[in-house]
Amino acid sequence: MKSLVLIAFLLFSSILSCQELLFDDLPFQFYSPSRKVFVVVSGDTIYTTTGKGAKWLKNPIHWTGGLTAHELRSDYFSMSTSKGDYFVMAGCGKVWQWKGDSLVRIDRSFDHKNQYGASAFVHHDTLFMMGGYGFFQTKNITTYYDERTGGWFLKHTRGQEPPQHSGAYYFKGKKDMMIWGGERRTTMGDDTLRSLWNLNLQSNEWREVGKVNPEIHLPFVRGAFYMNEDGNWAHLGNRLLKFDVDEGKVLEYKADQFYQLKGWVTHANQVMIAEWRHDEGGVFIWVDKIAEVLGYPSNVFRLIEPLNKQDSYFRFIWALILYGWMLGVLGYYWVLLRRTKRMELLDEAQANQIIWSDLELMILQEFWNAGETGLEVSDLNNFFNHGDPNFDTLKKRRELKLKDLRRKLAFSTGISEADIFQEERLVSDRRVKKMVLNESIKREKLGIPLSRA
Repeated sequence: MKSLVLIAFLLFSSILSCQELLFDDLPFQFYSPSRKVFVVVSGDTIYTTTGKGAKWLKNPIHWTGGLTAHELRSDYFSMSTSKGDYFVMAGCGKVWQWKGDSLVRIDRSFDHKNQYGASAFVHHDTLFMMGGYGFFQTKNITTYYDERTGGWFLKHTRGQEPPQHSGAYYFKGKKDMMIWGGERRTTMGDDTLRSLWNLNLQSNEWREVGKVNPEIHLPFVRGAFYMNEDGNWAHLGNRLLKFDVDEGKVLEYKADQFYQLKGWVTHANQVMIAEWRHDEGGVFIWVDKIAEVLGYPSNVFRLIEPLNKQDSYFRFIWALILYGWMLGVLGYYWVLLRRTKRMELLDEAQANQIIWSDLELMILQEFWNAGETGLEVSDLNNFFNHGDPNFDTLKKRRELKLKDLRRKLAFSTGISEADIFQEERLVSDRRVKKMVLNESIKREKLGIPLSRA
């Protein structure tokens, strides 16, 4: 049956003599493993060639189910397996297959609008979509298309899953799929992710493995990227990067012609190139030998910067921070100690400089003589009644002198002013108040010679 379809396809094909195709806009480009041809889809036409030196075959494509060329170009992307070639809706859901000269819808699903910007890949002839954005949320789910039922299902994985992401770079090996960066999109804005995650396709287990080697200078959000059956390529200006997951390395190629690159589809030792030519105002597509286009790599990088290396770096940073903190604490206490010592010396010097008046010394001597018994406040009036003052003047003189005495004693001893004198009422007569000098205040401590005390 397949042979009859292929014969019919060839009978109605027109052969182009040119080796290059020219288009006004960038068309679909992919390699078909089931047909073993490079494919270009533009409008209502499909172009195929087996490789460099072979002619291009031009065939019309028939649309079914109301699908149009414009809708296909704006809302779908291509995926191919060894069984066939498919066009999958960008947000997941509808699936169309290229059969004969027609595009036929094969799913029993709907327009999900749930995984825009997902990482789409093929494993064991099964279509997968990982992550994506939809309904105001970024996802970290992995879905797959079941051809038997025509529906999409959730792929259950093990281990800690990566953060929700959209627009991530992704690199597929024989046993592993890696995703790098991407965005977590919310109503509050976009948050760029900066980690490299690995999904083992045999055990379906996730693990964080580090970061993409910073020497590669790969952005955190996916730009021009080409995932092919036999390689993962990123295009950055005049650089082409080939990511080899199995070998854990990245090959870098540099050439000025890469600035105009718009498409890069590889198979075996050949590549289908799409290039924008400003002078001719269009997109040219042709097939060439990869080695003749690329030459030798300008650099070979290690793919992964391991977590242990990052941990060592962060440990070094934390050690510096801790070391700085310890120096700061030691410096603080050293300064505090010096300041305390300086203040002690200053206090001692100031204490030695305090001048005690004869009146103050007489008052202090009275308090020392009274001891714990204390002095009645009225007994102090004898020191202030010169000039026969009235009661208010006498009281004011007494209070001012006692206040000044408190200040000097506090400054000399370090005792608070409130604790210099203890004031209480006499038990025998509650109307009379007495004052007791703090017992820790001694003449010897104040440095007052006997001759004055």
